[in-house]
Amino acid sequence: MRRRRGASLLETLVAVVVGLFLLSTLSAALAAGARALVHAGARAEASDTWTLAADALLFDVRRAGHDPAAAGVEAVTVARADRVTFEADLDGDGTVDGGSAERVSWICNPTTRRLSRMLGAQSMPIADGAVACGFTFFDTDGAPIAIPAGELDAPARARIALVALLLRLEPRGGGMPIERSLAVALRSRA
Repeated sequence: MRRRRGASLLETLVAVVVGLFLLSTLSAALAAGARALVHAGARAEASDTWTLAADALLFDVRRAGHDPAAAGVEAVTVARADRVTFEADLDGDGTVDGGSAERVSWICNPTTRRLSRMLGAQSMPIADGAVACGFTFFDTDGAPIAIPAGELDAPARARIALVALLLRLEPRGGGMPIERSLAVALRSRA
């Protein structure tokens, strides 16, 4: 009886096929994990974008109508479903400088899928990938103010006590969109 040394060709081929199968399974699992990680990161980024937008809107709405000189500063000067403009006399000189931070506009642009904030004459993108974006306005009783074609007129704007933003963001690289809303009361009407 002789002892066999080594493996036969068939045994070697079976080992190679099993090894390749295990390697391809491992590669597929790693790729799926990487995709899941990318989607989770994109979703977290969209959530962070919403948080930044909410903080900035809260800041702008709460200071709208600041009027230390009692000059009659109008808190909201433009109120549309896709745009709102806030004014405040921040330096107390009795006027609103439209080219400064005393005038802030928020613009939902469905064409570019972007929410922007215009601080004076400077435009700053707040959120890209905005698949839905819009503003709603409420009176002191909490009732929504109907927006006619165009925008609210001055008497309707004077009734605004609460500004709400609805924003739906599609994460970069795909994944489930996130949708959030925020309603902020104007201090000048609180």
